[in-house]
Amino acid sequence: MRRVLVLLAAGVMAQPPAEVPDRFYFEEGKIRVLILTGRNNHDWRATTPVLRAALEATGRFDVRVTEEPAGLDEKTLRPYHVLVSNYCGPRWGAAAEAAVAGFVREGKGLVVVHAASYPFGETEVLGEKMTRTGVHQAPWTEWGEMVGAVWSEKEPRTGHGRRHAYRVEWTGEAHPVAEGMAPFLISDELYHHFRLKPGNVVLAEAFDDAALGGTGKREPLIWARAYGNGRVFHTALGHDVDAMLAPGFLASYSRGVEWAATGK
Repeated sequence: MRRVLVLLAAGVMAQPPAEVPDRFYFEEGKIRVLILTGRNNHDWRATTPVLRAALEATGRFDVRVTEEPAGLDEKTLRPYHVLVSNYCGPRWGAAAEAAVAGFVREGKGLVVVHAASYPFGETEVLGEKMTRTGVHQAPWTEWGEMVGAVWSEKEPRTGHGRRHAYRVEWTGEAHPVAEGMAPFLISDELYHHFRLKPGNVVLAEAFDDAALGGTGKREPLIWARAYGNGRVFHTALGHDVDAMLAPGFLASYSRGVEWAATGK
């Protein structure tokens, strides 16, 4: 009898636990967002709460945060509609990178904020507060394909001039993010020398003043693109909390997250 009970107990323990539907843990009808952060040469501890609060204030999003994106896999990503990258650090490893790429490719969304376009290419890995690490990792080339442009150390190098106030203007492309949006002023870094990939739809740009270390021409700042069956939204804006609190940033970012998640 004891042997039978032991065998029954072993059989019960061998069964996988029953799965509980995700709907029990998310707010019904809201877009599910996962913010990726925890490593950045910018002040991610201050900016991540702003990115989260901006979305939650609209009442349309249920937002979670992970500070260890290297631990992501297909199962942990499955409940979400869109990822927001506020990450600028070392690579995540093959498993997490494959999970993120598959997430987007199969029809979900990715939003890339400011310095999140810097990592995973040919650039040096940076530590907190712009610390130079001296480390260069092999590029994650699929990240560049997803985002549509990443930083390059080849001349002319991707970078920015002195921070200043400038006017962000919409290009006139018909797109849900840009619809009805007015030009806006922001005090922020102005990235330049992106090498845009085919398929990018540039939604907004700004004049990069040569007197302030810029290129003397208009530079693309906000764009959208398709990747597989998914959608990617990139904004070069958002250097710090002050920049993120600009009304134009808040509106374009929130719209970008919604579009990346839903296509609308």
